[in-house]
Amino acid sequence: MRIDLLLKTLCLVKTRNLASKGCETGNVRIGGAVVKSSREAVEGDIIEVRKPGHSLVIELLEMPAGQVSKKDAPRFYRVVRETKTE
Repeated sequence: MRIDLLLKTLCLVKTRNLASKGCETGNVRIGGAVVKSSREAVEGDIIEVRKPGHSLVIELLEMPAGQVSKKDAPRFYRVVRETKTE
């Protein structure tokens, strides 16, 4: 699954367009490397998402089959690190 679609599916961003823009600006990384929105994510990837005032690093445990509810999304990933920035 493409990283922009995955971030939307897991409710980590509000829209796929925001996920794509995050990739373009270097705010989405996989394994520490900046990625394009078309990059395919796989189980085991370490994904970092930076937003204003917030940074989240997750490990993808399982690939969702389709859209999941915000309540169920955390079962597909493990939070490695979450930090607030100023």
